[in-house]
Amino acid sequence: MNAFVSALQRSLKVTFIFLLSFYLTVNAQPESPAAPLIEHLLEQYSQSGEETPDLSELTDAITALIEHPLNLNKAEESELSFSSVFSPQQINNLLAHREKYGQLISIEELQVIEGFSVEFIRRIQPFVITGKSVNDPNASLSRMIRDGEHQLIIRGMMVPEKKKGFTESVYSGNPTALYLRYRFRFMRNLSWGFTAEKDAGEQFFKGAQKKGFDYYSAHIAFRKNSGFIRQIVIGDFQLGFGQGLTLSTGLTGGKSSDPVAIRGAPQGIRPYTSSNEVFFKRGAAVSFHLKKITLDLFGSYRKMDGNLSGMDDSLSGNELFTSFQESGYHRTKQEISDKNSIKEFMYGTHMRYHGKQFQMGVTAVKTHWNLPLIKNTQPYNKYEFNGNSLWNAGWDYSYVFRNLNLFGELSYSQNGAIAHVNGIVASLDSRLAISVLYRHYPREYQVMYSGAIKEGGNNFNERGIYAGINFRPFRVLGLSMYYDRFYFPWLRYAADAPSYGYEWNSQLTYTPSRKTEVYIRYRESWKQENAPQVILLIRYLTPTFHQGLRFHITTKISKKFTFRTRVEWVRAQNYVKSEQGFMIFQDIQFHPMAGWLSFNIRYAVFDTDGYDSRIYAYENDVLYGYSIPGYSYKGSRIYLNSRIRVYKGIDVWLRYAATFYSNQDVIGSGYEEIQGSKRSEVKAQIRFMF
Repeated sequence: MNAFVSALQRSLKVTFIFLLSFYLTVNAQPESPAAPLIEHLLEQYSQSGEETPDLSELTDAITALIEHPLNLNKAEESELSFSSVFSPQQINNLLAHREKYGQLISIEELQVIEGFSVEFIRRIQPFVITGKSVNDPNASLSRMIRDGEHQLIIRGMMVPEKKKGFTESVYSGNPTALYLRYRFRFMRNLSWGFTAEKDAGEQFFKGAQKKGFDYYSAHIAFRKNSGFIRQIVIGDFQLGFGQGLTLSTGLTGGKSSDPVAIRGAPQGIRPYTSSNEVFFKRGAAVSFHLKKITLDLFGSYRKMDGNLSGMDDSLSGNELFTSFQESGYHRTKQEISDKNSIKEFMYGTHMRYHGKQFQMGVTAVKTHWNLPLIKNTQPYNKYEFNGNSLWNAGWDYSYVFRNLNLFGELSYSQNGAIAHVNGIVASLDSRLAISVLYRHYPREYQVMYSGAIKEGGNNFNERGIYAGINFRPFRVLGLSMYYDRFYFPWLRYAADAPSYGYEWNSQLTYTPSRKTEVYIRYRESWKQENAPQVILLIRYLTPTFHQGLRFHITTKISKKFTFRTRVEWVRAQNYVKSEQGFMIFQDIQFHPMAGWLSFNIRYAVFDTDGYDSRIYAYENDVLYGYSIPGYSYKGSRIYLNSRIRVYKGIDVWLRYAATFYSNQDVIGSGYEEIQGSKRSEVKAQIRFMF
């Protein structure tokens, strides 16, 4: 009873703040439009699986675009497409406008170009510029080196509460996580740098890590806007072509928060600077350009973590691996033994034709491992790849005709299976855009590095049709929604029979002024999964149903202060149980146009029936960091994230976050278990720019 009264009191306090924030919206310039984009993308990925993935790559990409905006008067088609900000129709219309009328005087001039609404222009302002760049993209190498920007970041993080892995001396290192990053950059033309990271529990300059950090990454990249050789990357890099069905090494494949942004951006070759230890290749890549043809060549050799296993015939002495180990952790003896146990060699090419309206590309890639990959003998693994080497080839296309964009990719795997994805985006009016996409990934299709749009974890054993709409009947009111129907023709993890499902997402946005944005979002998904064995000895499929309703207000009450308030409710139901939960948070953001201090504060209250009804919420973090905690069970959470400008070129970030549970005496599980009802986190970061 006391716990209920306490939770009720906290709820009433936050509800009062929520009502106050709603009242203030009548006088309230919204926060930077970049914030909602980052929030929506990160929360979308965090809800894609049972565990929050490492999203540092996505955070890096968005932050880099904000720090180095695109010059709309200089950017080429490939740069505009790579940014993922513009649709193909918008890119074509922008390039045609530049060719006919010359350079844009200001960003607001985009309004005269078809496909650029006032709302869209406001949303992309953090990512673009139109004025003359201080740096000349055609500058000489000596000037690039002289006028480029150096950046050095040092970060430390720890959880003060003792985890089981430390109390039982299972983790070999100390609880502090360390991050070091240096990068030199001249626009998008010249870049070099390195990244080093040590996770909590990993050793540092001793034991298995005598060389210091557990993870190192480095690159040097050169890019030109003209000439035969357009780009060279040596070191760590990423690849992405077409819709990503044949080859994509990055964090892709999720459904966008924008229902009509379903076309994959052919991002090509790009240097890798993130701390994620999985989504990159190591070697060299080069891009050649001749008239309307681009030719990319790449080769990679790197060591990867794998789960090793002996052959059935132990006398043979041969080894194999059953799966890749993608956590990036090397804390325990087993994790350390898995480190760099697999050697991978990958090479391939991509050739692309660039026309004004029609583009097409051909991709071929082969991957070889020193040990055979033999998956565990589970029925759902029957059609998955086993062996030492795998090759794939694909053909992709994009055709723009007026306000229509047709696109797709067809991919072939070495066992003869063919997968394809095709879609259309149509801007029927300045206020109305629709999208339709059909995907067919056969159960026999085998691919290792793929990132086309999907519902399941991989681009095989799935068929689906997706439809989305963006409708803005009035300047202040917008409606966006999508419906995705999918079918899995073969067994998959946690589903011992063919299954199907759907997902529906809709959002109504009200923007009465530049100072205020209010949106209501409803999300619903339905899937089939195994019924628990506690019910029957023989498993059968049973539906699982998830619902979510969110009410969110962002309002800038002054030039310095922004309020953000959210109320969210979820329900999760299956054959055995039904869970529901709610969460309320209040943010206060202090971001003066000039000054030495800025900060973000949040207080949140949550009450859910269990883990299945958890609620994710994006939190502001240090530069290049991210945090999307899952709120589950009962309790409250606070965080303070501050940035201090110490001196010109020197910034310091300090962050403290803590979750207090009212009905839990143990937090987490396994070696990450914490005895008690509180889990906190402390971060400190310093950046030098020169």
